Amino acid sequence: MIKIMDILIRPYQPDDSIPEITALLHRAYARPAGQDVRFWASRQDDAVTEKRLKTGTSFLAVRDGAIVGTISVYGPDRDSPAEFYRREDVNFFGQFGVDPALQGTGLGKRLYQTVEDHCQKNNVKYLALDTCQDAAELIEMYQRWGFKQVDRVKWEVVDFRSIIMAKELTAPN
Repeated sequence: MIKIMDILIRPYQPDDSIPEITALLHRAYARPAGQDVRFWASRQDDAVTEKRLKTGTSFLAVRDGAIVGTISVYGPDRDSPAEFYRREDVNFFGQFGVDPALQGTGLGKRLYQTVEDHCQKNNVKYLALDTCQDAAELIEMYQRWGFKQVDRVKWEVVDFRSIIMAKELTAPN
């Protein structure tokens, strides 16, 4: 039995293996890719992985020395095609993946909570994300986490329309 609380969540470090993180993302997004929803993370190369890790504040889940989860938070992005992401009071997360063997265990929620806590400590008012408008399972999960649809966007790197979802954060106690 895997104890999720025994998995270390820590900030990305420059000596972390980019190929290992890319391979994790490819595994994490293999199921949607097989259903013709080809998220960018399902096919990005190491250069994209590294750029995305270093552009934001990134966290990794590590179990027995292996990277089993990743998430990055960004923003605001004044040049984003997504109008909501350009707002000064918004951060957004992406490059979010959990090893398929650990999906459904609560590890993804722990990674997400790390990002939410980070944003609250930095007085971010809204935390946002984007996902495929047809990814019903993901949309339902994000709704359970308190997110609501606020916009739509068409990214150049994917062949589907995405929805932008956001959650208003409360200040930490």
